[in-house]
Amino acid sequence: MKVFTSGRLRSFSLLFADVFSLAFSILLVFYLYRRLGAQYEMTIVLQTWPLFVLMLSFNLSGRLYCGNLLYPGLVIHPAEELRRLTLSCIGSFLVFFAILSLVRGNMLFSRVALVASMVLCMILLPLSRIVLRYFLWKFRLGIIPTVIIGSAEQAKAVAALLANDNYSILKIRASCCGAGIADGIPELSWDELLMLAQRESINYLIYCNGGDREEADLGEALPHFLHVLVVNNSTKFPVLWSYPVSFYRYFSFEIGNRLLRRGVVLQKRLLEIVLASIGLVLAFLPGVVLALLVKLSTRGSVFYRAKRLGQYGKPIEVLKFRTMHADADKELERLLAENPDLKKEWEQNFKLHNDPRVTRIGRFLRRTSLDELPQFWNVLKGEMALIGPRPIVPKEVPLYGKDYPIFASVKPGITGLWQVSGRSDTSYNERVALDVFYVNNWSIWLDFYIFWATFNAVLFCRGAR
Repeated sequence: MKVFTSGRLRSFSLLFADVFSLAFSILLVFYLYRRLGAQYEMTIVLQTWPLFVLMLSFNLSGRLYCGNLLYPGLVIHPAEELRRLTLSCIGSFLVFFAILSLVRGNMLFSRVALVASMVLCMILLPLSRIVLRYFLWKFRLGIIPTVIIGSAEQAKAVAALLANDNYSILKIRASCCGAGIADGIPELSWDELLMLAQRESINYLIYCNGGDREEADLGEALPHFLHVLVVNNSTKFPVLWSYPVSFYRYFSFEIGNRLLRRGVVLQKRLLEIVLASIGLVLAFLPGVVLALLVKLSTRGSVFYRAKRLGQYGKPIEVLKFRTMHADADKELERLLAENPDLKKEWEQNFKLHNDPRVTRIGRFLRRTSLDELPQFWNVLKGEMALIGPRPIVPKEVPLYGKDYPIFASVKPGITGLWQVSGRSDTSYNERVALDVFYVNNWSIWLDFYIFWATFNAVLFCRGAR
């Protein structure tokens, strides 16, 4: 039973989720296709067994089960997991189509039903993993125990990130950083840490790069742990699309800059035009209703034209449904002049936690993010992207410091990485770091991940104000 404990429960659960997603997709599509008049027995789905073998083979080779099914430990970004899952699904069906062309007389399938199954499976694969990880996190199952060493400051940041993380499900059991990193995590000596790891079969170690002693610390750790995760203190390194290489005897990285690939950037723009057009059509009737509610609730214009900085610092006007009273700007000056605490909060975040200027319908629009529906027009005009860094005002530029040229190299987005990472609950420094991370690690796959994560953030109104 040991194989199903700790992290192995997680890796096998992910395998089950993938099998379930594929099986459910095939059964549902073939059932509906049969109800629409197709002439075949449902037992024909049993002949799709090569698809399961192909997908599991692709997933295993793509290290989608925490690196290794029996020795789990790999932590990859959700965007990279989405990319690998999608390619695995498409690859499996393409190979299956090739098999069907060779044995056409024995395996008769509707190509339309198979393509529909593939599309549904591409959607269900990441969704089933999200649901599974949530329940594993909720009931504290499939946890990978780990110990942490190295820089105390960096270790504290890692511990804070893991405290509410339901993706990697790593749990720090003890540290050896020379200082306590968090409540409930004991600080041990190196010998005590090794004894704990041996006694509790802890095979995962997190090393926070501490500078000069890196090679010595890693040299001591490697013989004792199956997995060693090295965490660097740099947040600007474009890690998602870099690849480790052995440059002679040196551990090196090769970085690919996707922002300089014209074909991929054009693909993003064309996709945004299509999605923004669809969004405007779907939002037309709800938009009319919301416009009437805004107009009837308080005097003033239905739309608010927020002056923001676009790509390369070019001034743009971002369209929103008005969520404040008509004299909001004057009211803000009065509030900040009369209340030093509010002034300090505004200067730190350029937002007020409980802004008295927001109308009743405005609170609803902000909480549901419906106030941003008119921004589809900004996307069609080419001023904004569907997904990108958040648009800022000129006063915020100094807060980005040397990172502003990186931030301003792309168009601001309706939604972005900071919105799906806590939205208004994140501090300003975290927002800046997330925006810079997005630009440095941009790819279509990261956009796809943010696109799906936005539904989760909006649906549960996480961090919205």
